[in-house]
Amino acid sequence: MNRRKLITCMGFSLLLLSTAAAVVTMKEKRRRRWGIRPLNRERKRLGHFATLVIYMQNNDEEQFFKYTRLTPRYFHILLNIVKPFLTKQPRNKIFINPEERLMMTLHFLSQGTSMQDIAWNYYVGKTTVHCIIKETCQVLWERLQPIYLSTPSKNDFERTAAGFSRLWNMPNCIGAVNGKHVVIQSPKHSGSQFFSYKKTFSIVLMASCDAQYKFNMVDIGAAGSNHDGMVFRESGFGSALLEQRLQLPNPKVLPGSSILLPHFLVADQAFPLHQNIMRPYPGEHLVEKKRIFNYRLSRARRCIENAFGIVAQRWRVLRKTIIADLSTCEEIVKATVVLHNFILTEENGKKVYLPNGYADYIDGEGTLHEGRWRGTGQHLTGIGRIGTNNFSHRVGANRDLLADYFVSDAGSVPWQIQQIYAGSLPH
Repeated sequence: MNRRKLITCMGFSLLLLSTAAAVVTMKEKRRRRWGIRPLNRERKRLGHFATLVIYMQNNDEEQFFKYTRLTPRYFHILLNIVKPFLTKQPRNKIFINPEERLMMTLHFLSQGTSMQDIAWNYYVGKTTVHCIIKETCQVLWERLQPIYLSTPSKNDFERTAAGFSRLWNMPNCIGAVNGKHVVIQSPKHSGSQFFSYKKTFSIVLMASCDAQYKFNMVDIGAAGSNHDGMVFRESGFGSALLEQRLQLPNPKVLPGSSILLPHFLVADQAFPLHQNIMRPYPGEHLVEKKRIFNYRLSRARRCIENAFGIVAQRWRVLRKTIIADLSTCEEIVKATVVLHNFILTEENGKKVYLPNGYADYIDGEGTLHEGRWRGTGQHLTGIGRIGTNNFSHRVGANRDLLADYFVSDAGSVPWQIQQIYAGSLPH
């Protein structure tokens, strides 16, 4: 063997030895120092669950609600639903029961605190907290979604339309639709895929709600960098609507008239005008009929703005950058949405989660009063333009027919003229 080959072989051998040494060193570094960190062995004696939560649950319902967004009664209703799916086989003395797992998750979602803070407060490891929150959010969605956010049937849409007609003077309306960006930390190896026009990393929450702020259709997880037109077209319910795959009721005659119109979602100017989507007339200097139409449409559209505002205020994890991996971020958003529906449904007018004046309301004279949630700041960021002003003649004719109805004796409301000239048209 010549000298050059000998040197090459020696160098290769040294490289193998150094690599092996590095692997051994990494294994040594990864070796756990404790089975359970000494501090966390005090969990049952010093942790929040033992020292604070149980006391609030038994003695201070108001503070318990702030901590979990649930009263003790509804917390136990929820616990009974998810408990069998949160029960784990004990592997050591520090067994975390389903009640504590649910409590950790609700507090994380309601306050938007960090997972490290939860770990310190509950005397458990940060990795344990991350696993608990992700698993519990998955269980919440899997168990609650079929009950409180199921795919709407034709009868469900008819009930929603009746609610919009009764509460917001908007007949044939099956929901108010909009989309929001939920800010997340940059997902690993994603490049600019989730980097939105707002210069943040985000996923999109696209949703429709009924007249009482409950979500009836949602799509969660589209990348924030997607063109806004794609977000709605490729969302589950958006594509189903545009391709006429939703179980919509048959076109219906507007009350007190002979005008036959299809059922539709109400949306803002970001969305396309479509057979089943009503958006405002564009422009500023509009004739009176079009101004009245835009005013009436905006009243109904406020439902989705309120739904987003309420869910972000009650579940404050949505108001901050969510620090978690991408799949966990999606599970967190899904859990907040379905918890929102669960509480509104179960409370059934009890007015704890949504007290009087918390959401926007319009009095008997048509005056708009903004809800208290608007005074909290840090709301979810809206999406950009989804559609254009180009539409078919038939679709434009449907909007004109509805505008004609709103200025007719059968479809007008007493205060609409006063409101459009008083400059109180909601934005």
